[in-house]
Amino acid sequence: MGLAGSPAEAARMAARVPAHLMLFDVVHLDGRLLTKLPYAERRERLAGLKLAGPAWSTPSAIVGHGTQAWEMARDAGLEGLIAKGLTSRYEPGARSKTWVKIKVHRIADVVIGGWVPGRGRLTGLPGAVLVGERRNGLLHYAGSVGTGWSQADRTRLADLLQATAIDACPFAQVPPVTGARWVLPRLVGEVRYTSRTRAGRLRNPSWHRLRPDLTPDDLA
Repeated sequence: MGLAGSPAEAARMAARVPAHLMLFDVVHLDGRLLTKLPYAERRERLAGLKLAGPAWSTPSAIVGHGTQAWEMARDAGLEGLIAKGLTSRYEPGARSKTWVKIKVHRIADVVIGGWVPGRGRLTGLPGAVLVGERRNGLLHYAGSVGTGWSQADRTRLADLLQATAIDACPFAQVPPVTGARWVLPRLVGEVRYTSRTRAGRLRNPSWHRLRPDLTPDDLA
């Protein structure tokens, strides 16, 4: 969606796709820059403003109880947590080591149905594998996995993929991937991911390991 060119257009866009502003920090207040104050004090001042309305709110911050907060985020299907040091300053434009993004990773067993050749130092090796999940006897495309590999993983998998090469796409629908090569859907792998799209595809998948103890029929 583009930028609104007028207040009327902004109102139409807001009605079509409502936005909600979440206020997590305050860096300037009453003419004073607050970036050098510790995070705990900034949060206290933000909470004191009591900013809440139909399209904006100030979510509470959890102090301590990190394990419980992570479990709540996982069970709610959230992407993860941002952990901030209570004494940390606000560092504009910098990735502070006192602010840590903790992702919630989920695990899925998937079937490899294709791959995309790597480039540069990965020439001759898979740059990514195309994976799917079996439903109702069909292999449905679930995404492309190109991270989480060691060189040994790629080399071993390259041999397996070459040995199972086929001409026809094994997925129920051909994935929109340029340069894909297809394989018999026999290899099962375990991947980590953060969440799923509305179409059921894996977000941010990364390779974990092959599952020689499983066959595609075990996943049906």
